[in-house]
Amino acid sequence: MTSTPTPTPTPTPTPSIPPKPPGPIELGFALVDERELAVFAHHERVTRDDYLDPLGDARQYVTLPDDAEPTHFFLGSEFCEHLLPSLEAIDRAVALCERWGVTFGLVTPIACDSLFEPLRTALARLPAGGEVTVNDWGVARVVQREFPDLRPVAGRLLGKMLKDPRLPSATWARMYPNGLRAGPFREILDNLGIGRLELDFPPFGAADMYAGIDFPVGVRAPYGYIAKGRICKLGSLALDVPEKFSPGHQCRRECLGFSEVGARPGTRELQTSQRGNTMYYRHAPGMTAAIAEAVANGWVSRIVLSGA
Repeated sequence: MTSTPTPTPTPTPTPSIPPKPPGPIELGFALVDERELAVFAHHERVTRDDYLDPLGDARQYVTLPDDAEPTHFFLGSEFCEHLLPSLEAIDRAVALCERWGVTFGLVTPIACDSLFEPLRTALARLPAGGEVTVNDWGVARVVQREFPDLRPVAGRLLGKMLKDPRLPSATWARMYPNGLRAGPFREILDNLGIGRLELDFPPFGAADMYAGIDFPVGVRAPYGYIAKGRICKLGSLALDVPEKFSPGHQCRRECLGFSEVGARPGTRELQTSQRGNTMYYRHAPGMTAAIAEAVANGWVSRIVLSGA
């Protein structure tokens, strides 16, 4: 009896993800040092150049659509609980945003227990419809339960991805994909009332890395963060052993005046720097072009300009 050979199945091609129809790009500026609000105080309105100029030479690593105009202004730190803006600074920033006709957003860090009460007081100063960039699940829950008129945004610390500037090739980056499209991650955001993600552009990333994320996506430029810790290197330099390079010492906000630039001669790594407890990398020209491509395809709907 002759057996009929089993036909070899034809592989099903992976469907390509069509781009979303591009809409008007939102443009934000994020300020950490509240003293720099004085730079913006005399503006009756803000323009894209007012957002680009504070970046200095780094503005060459930002490509904006021709019609991009300011829509948002943010104040606060993602990475340090000692840099929560004062109430007076929040009130000034809110008043400026009302004058300019842009949305104000408060940026918040990972929260220690002692931060929650000052944070509640700060959130109470925000107008209805204001945004809160959350980098802590507990803070997200507080915003959802106690401040339903505010709009929480998932910050960069919640959107995990591999961003080591020492990666030698794109192969290594592909070995550790992010989980931004995972169902459970989406469920967590939905349960907390979070309707937007703010992300970095990682080394060896491609424009379509944002495709298929069923959430509005904003990208920080022209700097990405590598990692944060509990140790403020600069703030430890004047301390005696054993307090040096340990958490818990008094913060004098040294990071607002100084940053450390790192380089390894002879390598092609991204330029890196450290400010306070956080390390950053500056975008390379190819990353700038990829972000512009993602914007053109409608995969990224907001660019937030910020320094390192």
